[in-house]
Amino acid sequence: MSELNWREEVEKRKMDLLLDTQNLLKIKSVLDEEHPTEEAPFGKGVKEALDFMLQLGEKDGFTVKNVDNVAGHIEMGEGEELIGILCHVDVVPEGDGWSSDPFGAEIRNGRIYARGAIDDKGPTMAAYHAMKLVRELGEPLNKRVRMIIGTDEESNWRCVDRYFEVEEMPSIGFAPDADFPIISAEKGIWDFSVIHPADAGNGTNSDVNVIEFSSGRRTNMVPDFATAIVEAANPAEVAANYQDYLQKYSLGAKPFRKKIKCCLK
Repeated sequence: MSELNWREEVEKRKMDLLLDTQNLLKIKSVLDEEHPTEEAPFGKGVKEALDFMLQLGEKDGFTVKNVDNVAGHIEMGEGEELIGILCHVDVVPEGDGWSSDPFGAEIRNGRIYARGAIDDKGPTMAAYHAMKLVRELGEPLNKRVRMIIGTDEESNWRCVDRYFEVEEMPSIGFAPDADFPIISAEKGIWDFSVIHPADAGNGTNSDVNVIEFSSGRRTNMVPDFATAIVEAANPAEVAANYQDYLQKYSLGAKPFRKKIKCCLK
């Protein structure tokens, strides 16, 4: 029996992979805690993305399971050992500055442009089609392979917390959640809050008072802008210092507005 040409087999299925990826990317699966329901605890769009994957798996003949509408899995193979493929279908908010619809999944110059294309819907669908390819070609497995699908990875990980309360922990696993090829380590993350009382070091006797400061949409997103509103006894001096700072560090910024409102990029 001749050895399989895996690249050739993948190319045969390229259009199906692209279509499934685009359809998943078009779902706005951003966390919505303002309108939770029992069927969609993290929001309608997030639940729609989970359902999309589970329905796809069921249609293609895999064993599927929905765990309390917050997670699920798609499984194949046989054996005592379990290999986990940890994926997620929720995405961070789209942010600003897109040149196309962030949920349009437009293909330009051989690339798909959409929120979640790399993190993590694109890798999720690539892993799913890899499972499907192995199954279609009848390759024997002596282990079970289970794609575990989370829906709250970008926020508080409540999906996997609940999932592993009731489901089996894999013997070994990996997470296709970035660029190819394999990434063997990742930086850590530390979320913390800084609370500054309004009258602490910013009283009425100060020459410059910060009235409001805001930046970013999520703790795990790099902010695309920051806004500060300040009151100053000498606005012209503050504005001059601000411009000197921008020039010194080669920063771009929107100009000052009334009440010394500025936006750093």
